[in-house]
Amino acid sequence: MYKRISIILFTILLLSGSNALAQRGKKHSKSTFDYEMRAGVNFCQIDGDGSGNYDKLGWHGSVNTSFPIGLDDALRFQVEIGLTQKGSHVNQIDRYISLLYLEVPLLLSYNTMENRLRIMAGVAPAILASSRVTTDGAYDKLQSENYKRMDVLPLCLGVRYIFTEHVGIDLRYYNSMLNTAKENGTGTYRIFRSNKGQFNRLLQFGITLKF
Repeated sequence: MYKRISIILFTILLLSGSNALAQRGKKHSKSTFDYEMRAGVNFCQIDGDGSGNYDKLGWHGSVNTSFPIGLDDALRFQVEIGLTQKGSHVNQIDRYISLLYLEVPLLLSYNTMENRLRIMAGVAPAILASSRVTTDGAYDKLQSENYKRMDVLPLCLGVRYIFTEHVGIDLRYYNSMLNTAKENGTGTYRIFRSNKGQFNRLLQFGITLKF
């Protein structure tokens, strides 16, 4: 059900962008969609699980499109869909937490330096596709089932720089604002004290292909 909702949301946003561009007509004849593919490595941790370093490696891959929402092409709305691996390594008990999400970042972006540099900010709601936790090398069923179906409100900040006509690099920072665990023995909190538990935090570094 959640995957269907994400696909429907993605389609609606694309159609809305097409309609907005059509309405601008001749005044913005240069306004177009752009398309990109991204892939790379994640440096992950979970705030509230007893660890404190970005020492769990993951990966990500996605496609995105953006369309102008201002008077020129600089200010844009970017919609993305992809897979990303979050998690952490709790050194004290040798626990590896691996969480695979289907995510849909919704970002406000600004292009500068002749469209080579893009600065972006927004949210990246994500649906949990799979979770696997091992403790001392053994599969931990109880902990593996302790993560919520959705990471509803991760904030996302990023920059992307295109070196050639089609190839560039990007860097992003993600930080979940709502608790992602079902039950929490200790944990930390975000925004307000009742919002207590575990929160994904990660740095992404990747390669971008622009079409």
